[in-house]
Amino acid sequence: MRTRTHSALAAAVGLSLACALAGCGGAGHAARKGVAAAGSPSTPTRAQAAAFAGAVNLKPADVPGFAPSPNPHRESSRERSLQQELQRCAGPLPSGGGVLEAASPAYKLKRAVVDLSVSSEVAVARTDAVAARALSALNAPRVRRCFSHYLDVLLAGERFRGAVPQPVSILTGTPPAPGASASFGWRVTASFNLKGVTVSLYSDILGFVLGPARVTLVSSGALRPFPATIQQRLYSLLLSRARASAL
Repeated sequence: MRTRTHSALAAAVGLSLACALAGCGGAGHAARKGVAAAGSPSTPTRAQAAAFAGAVNLKPADVPGFAPSPNPHRESSRERSLQQELQRCAGPLPSGGGVLEAASPAYKLKRAVVDLSVSSEVAVARTDAVAARALSALNAPRVRRCFSHYLDVLLAGERFRGAVPQPVSILTGTPPAPGASASFGWRVTASFNLKGVTVSLYSDILGFVLGPARVTLVSSGALRPFPATIQQRLYSLLLSRARASAL
């Protein structure tokens, strides 16, 4: 139950974060492509955005002991339907097109009771203001409530071999990000009651906005949170790379 649910939670967090920040569905994707093609004098080119993402995103050498893992998760029609509900619940969010979104592989470590995963994502908007408004919207209480409800409904529809899912909790914060214009942090905790024992899965989302770029670190752990020392090192690494390669 632990590994399957852990992967499902990590995938759900990533998908719903993307929905909250950029919108879901084919129509929204097409619109973003159209805006990116039009561009503007101050808009980073797709080549510039791709070079930035390549320089910033996590690489195998950054996480010794972890192995890159393909994502075996495939969206179901139910998940797509719930994502649309999430978007309707969150309401219209600031947008204006994106130039590029690129993610690293998910790096995983599984040894005995240790089950950890970490990845990064870079999203480049047309302008600094667009990136900042999207991040501000993510911190809105309404968006967090919708996000939490989405995960509650999603997990309630899964089968966990006798484990009963409890309400998902989300804690928020603002991790230090020197040089960035804004930062955000979420800890998503999904708990399950298994024969009177509480088992928890944790997913942390740490990110910052620097110019038109939003950089996100997503780490997760089963039974215990992702180690704070490794998380802080990776977050600082992403920040230093983003500053060195600023668009």
